[in-house]
Amino acid sequence: MSDRSDLLLVIAPIGRDAVTICEQLARARIRAEVCKTVGDACERLQDGIGGIVITEEALPPDAMNELIAVLVKQPPWSEIPLIILSGAPSLDMKPRSFESLRRRTNVTLVDRPVRVNSLISAVQSALRARERQYDIRDLMAQLEERIHERDRFLAVLGHELRNPLGAILLAAQMRDDDERLAEEHAQLIERQSRHLTRLVNDLLDLSRVAAGKIVLKRQVIDLRDVAAQSIAVIKPMADKQHVQLRTDYPHHAVLVNADPVRVDQIVTNLLSNAVKYTPEGGHVTMAIEEQQDGAFVEVTDDGVGVAPERIDGIFELFAQAENAIGRAQGGMGIGLALVRNLVQLHGGTVNAKSDGVGKGSEFTVVLPLATPEERAESPRVEPVAPATMQPSRRSIVIVEDNNDVRDLLRLKLRRLGHEVKDARDGIEGLSMLLSERPDLALVDLGLPGMDGFAVARQVRQQLGHDVVLVAVSGFGQPDDKRRALDAGFDEHITKPADVHDIENILQRFPPRNTAA
Repeated sequence: MSDRSDLLLVIAPIGRDAVTICEQLARARIRAEVCKTVGDACERLQDGIGGIVITEEALPPDAMNELIAVLVKQPPWSEIPLIILSGAPSLDMKPRSFESLRRRTNVTLVDRPVRVNSLISAVQSALRARERQYDIRDLMAQLEERIHERDRFLAVLGHELRNPLGAILLAAQMRDDDERLAEEHAQLIERQSRHLTRLVNDLLDLSRVAAGKIVLKRQVIDLRDVAAQSIAVIKPMADKQHVQLRTDYPHHAVLVNADPVRVDQIVTNLLSNAVKYTPEGGHVTMAIEEQQDGAFVEVTDDGVGVAPERIDGIFELFAQAENAIGRAQGGMGIGLALVRNLVQLHGGTVNAKSDGVGKGSEFTVVLPLATPEERAESPRVEPVAPATMQPSRRSIVIVEDNNDVRDLLRLKLRRLGHEVKDARDGIEGLSMLLSERPDLALVDLGLPGMDGFAVARQVRQQLGHDVVLVAVSGFGQPDDKRRALDAGFDEHITKPADVHDIENILQRFPPRNTAA
């Protein structure tokens, strides 16, 4: 903080004592100034000082009480060093007690006649103690700011969670007289649930980036392919808000050596942000360009824009455009922070430009182009269309302690034509798996009685690899997935479990249990 000070005030009313003390301290490179009275020193305490050197005769009872009254008001971190030159010039003066001062601050007594080296040593010790106090004050201020940031984050998080949860609750209550849910309300529930999933995933990814736990899985990819996938994801959102999406791609491939999943996150977050802050009837354009210094991805919009004084902090965590239109769109302010971190992991840059509020924004990402060597060693993988073949009928066991999740998964999988049984805990689940020997088992990891890891190990010991084991867990970090695979699982699905993910697994793994 700016008001840290190592200045020492010297109060010695007799003769030239104060001036002499300041001169001696100056030779030791200690800043010191003469202060005439205790009252003057009390007024300067608010400005921040390193300490006070004062002679005993400068502390009559009224001055002592004035100093105590100021010391009582010190903040908790502060104990202003007070060095009292004790022992009076007159030998018949009785010794005094300074206990009332000791109870309120750090007091050091130096007997007179004063040896210069002793005084300098006492002053240096006092100033070091004062410096530590300033350090504590600054740490307390930082902690207080972090607490405010946490409170702001929790407030925004509560707001952002309540919006989709409120929509899901209302849509679920829109059943007709036959207790059936209209397709539009079912679609709304799915859309808002996916929004919640993306929000949680962004939070987890941001924390993983900050902890240095994201490992890029690089391959040579064409940015046009990633852009097409991102446009397909964002288009329903843009159509709903009546925002027109435009693209400007070159005719040739723009190849970068990057993690396709993370690049998709970068582009999708930029597009989502642009659509979110563009009013009805607006336009969002994504352009891709290859230049000598990199591959450029530009996302421009004619939306709410950003005030000039806020443009430099737009990529900071929880930053948002503070205007009525933009804030009404919500958002936790983590999307752009995640974009910046992921771009930097790839060795690229990202920046934002805006002519001001109401004048739109432009975001530019620059990624390094794939080198000729990288193109030769890692040939580009063409995007594969999702399989459309319906998996054959399978026998499936669900081991899940959450009643709603278990019942809904069982119902959905039965509607898809599979034979489904379920268990409520690990012990019941293991017994059912050993007796039923299904094609596929969906096993929650956090089960009562016996956790999912133990279930998997027992199944592998007794049934070998006849059963496809899929771990279902709310923990989706790389370490969690690795631990599941080490326990014997074939796959790991992070909650909320998506039926499409399960169908993809069924298509990839043929039935292992030939008896079934």
